[in-house]
Amino acid sequence: MRSRGFSLVEVLVALLITGMVLVAVFTNLESTRRAVDAIHNIVETESVGPRILDQLRDDLDHLAVYDADDYRVLHGESDHLGGADADRLDMIVLARTRLPFRHPLFERQLHPPLAEVGYRLRENPERPELMELHRREDALVDDEPWRDGSFAMLYDRVLNFDLRYLEQPALDPVWEDSWDSEQRESLPFAIEVLLEIEVQPRRSSESLAILGTNRARLDFTDLMVLEPEQRWLFRQRLHPTVPETGGGAGGGGGGGAEEGPGRGTGGAPDGAAETVGTTGYGGGMGGLGPR
Repeated sequence: MRSRGFSLVEVLVALLITGMVLVAVFTNLESTRRAVDAIHNIVETESVGPRILDQLRDDLDHLAVYDADDYRVLHGESDHLGGADADRLDMIVLARTRLPFRHPLFERQLHPPLAEVGYRLRENPERPELMELHRREDALVDDEPWRDGSFAMLYDRVLNFDLRYLEQPALDPVWEDSWDSEQRESLPFAIEVLLEIEVQPRRSSESLAILGTNRARLDFTDLMVLEPEQRWLFRQRLHPTVPETGGGAGGGGGGGAEEGPGRGTGGAPDGAAETVGTTGYGGGMGGLGPR
């Protein structure tokens, strides 16, 4: 019995059907890949702005208002870079540093409880129309707290970074472009932050076509009101006592004051934390030891 093979027409029909199936499969894969890229851009980029603002708010919440040397705690300066707003902000923060510091005595990496913190913008070397936002941190608080330190980049596609300061709340507020706590001997009532960034595409123009041109730039605005307790403690210049690092505000409900070596709180206002410890920083590292 002779075996019969496929005819040329049958082979061509089979190839045609196979090609149609492959085209449909690859088309669906390409659409899925573009959708994934677009979702990545939306989620990642829209979360960048809130993360930066949360970091800035956290630093402001931990201003070193105790034992302020010559009221030198916060310094905001209006600046421009390539025609865009590139304001600078520096402060002294009483909180565990994010970047490690190598202690020369103990020869190990430590995270000191006090640091100089700043926000700087630099030109993006690959795209001059964009800027890079960096967070500065220096564990050694010295006579020049607004300089030096280690820089960590927060985002590399910043279009504008504008800061405005409000001295007191009012129906018709008067905003200022700069603030120097040393000259004013006070902290601002609130700081308004305007951050404008560009979408960072996962695959350049492909996902941007799905996002649309109106999604290429995102604006984030936040009004950061400083706590009344912070401003009151700063004006009173309490020193050399600072809150105990292990306890929360208020010290567990005792309501009294525990005096450190020199003086107590001097009568905090309603709602202010009264329980204090004995760890002073006095412009230096302040009792930094091994952990």
